[in-house]
Amino acid sequence: MIIKRAVIDKANRLYQLPPDIFSFTRERTKPSGLKKMELLDLARFNWPIPMEEDELPSGQQFKAADKQKISKLKETLADWLTAKHGVKLNPAKEIFVGGGISSLVLTTAIAFIDSGDIVFVPELGLPLYKKATTACGGEPVHYSVSPKNDWRPNFERITTRLGRVARLLFLNSPHNPTGTSLGTKDMEDLIWMASRENIVIVNDAAYQSIDPRLSTSLLSATGGKKVGVEICSFAYLFGLPPLPFGFVAGNRDIISGLESATNLIPTHIPQYYADLALNAIRQFPNEQLKRVREVMKRSSAEATKLLDLLSMEKSGYDSTPFVWARLSGRRNARTQASVLYRRSRILVAPGSAFGDTGEGYLRLSLTASHESYESARGRLKRKVNLIKTSDTS
Repeated sequence: MIIKRAVIDKANRLYQLPPDIFSFTRERTKPSGLKKMELLDLARFNWPIPMEEDELPSGQQFKAADKQKISKLKETLADWLTAKHGVKLNPAKEIFVGGGISSLVLTTAIAFIDSGDIVFVPELGLPLYKKATTACGGEPVHYSVSPKNDWRPNFERITTRLGRVARLLFLNSPHNPTGTSLGTKDMEDLIWMASRENIVIVNDAAYQSIDPRLSTSLLSATGGKKVGVEICSFAYLFGLPPLPFGFVAGNRDIISGLESATNLIPTHIPQYYADLALNAIRQFPNEQLKRVREVMKRSSAEATKLLDLLSMEKSGYDSTPFVWARLSGRRNARTQASVLYRRSRILVAPGSAFGDTGEGYLRLSLTASHESYESARGRLKRKVNLIKTSDTS
C-alpha cells in the first residue's frame, strides 16, 4: 500500500503577517572574504544584564511559584505602582502576571479580538501588534506616527466611522523606535476619545524606566484604569536578566479576560522568577538597572559619532534603548541597511521595517556596547564614501 505524503498549505493569516525586521539579512549574496569578518550587531535589542552565578536557580526553584508567592508579588507591584505613579490597584483583580511582552500582547489579542474585529495599531511601529491582531483574525488599521507631528501619534481615526466599530487600540509609549512618550494631557485626551467610542487601550510600556525620568503611565492618567491596561516587563522595568516574565495592570475586566485566555496555554512561572522580581522591586532602581543606563549613555555618545560619519541626523527622543536616525538625501533605508550588512558586516535595522513612514531612517540599538560602535566607525572610515553614494543593494 502506497502512502502519499500529506500536502497542506499554511493558514492564510501566516501569509498576511508583516516581514521580519531583519529579513534583508537572508538575501543571497556572492561569496566574499567579508563573510569571515565578525558581525557587529548594532540593531537587535540584547538586554545587557547577565544572570549572575549566585542567581542561578536550583532544581527546587524551577518549580512553579505557588499562589501565595504570586499574590505577594502582585501586592508588592501594587505598592510600587502607587508610590511611583499614584495608581491604586486591587492586586488580586487588577494585576496579571505572565510571560514576556510578546506573549502578553498575544494573550491580550486572543482574549479580546474576534474574526473581523478592527484594531488600531501604530504606523510607524513594531510589527508585533499587527502580527498579534492578524493571528487572531482581526483587521489591523493604522494610526499615524510620523515626523509631520514630531513623531507624536495622531489619533484622528478614532473619531471616524472606523472608531465606532473598533475593538481595541495598541499603544506603545515610550515608542519603539522613535522614543516618543505621551504626556499626561495627551494620554487623557486619548482616554477620553477611547471611552467615548468604547475602545480598549493596551499600552506596551516595556521601556518605561530606561530613562531615569519615568514616563507617564496610562494608569496614572484620569480614567486610564477604566478603559485600558499597561503591559510591562519585569526585566526592563526593574533591572533583571532577560527573563520571559512580565505583568499587565489595569482594568479588572481585561485582567479577567487574560486569566481566561491563559487557560488555553498555561504560563509556567518558576519560583526563582518571582523571588528575583520581589527583590528588584524593593530595591528599585537597583544597581543593574543603573549600570544599564550608563552603558546606554556611553553607547549613545559613540552612536552619535557613527551617525556623523554616515552623514545621518538623529531624530526622535532618548526615552528608549534605540537611536532613530534620518538618512541624508533620498537614500532607501533597506538598501543602506543591506549595504552595511553585506560590505562591512554591520547590522542595523531599516526604518521601513516598522512601516512606510520609516522610509529614509535607520534604527540602532543602544544595548550594543560602545566598543562595538567604535569598531563600526573604524570599518567605515575606509568605505564611507562608497556607502554614501550607493543607490542599489
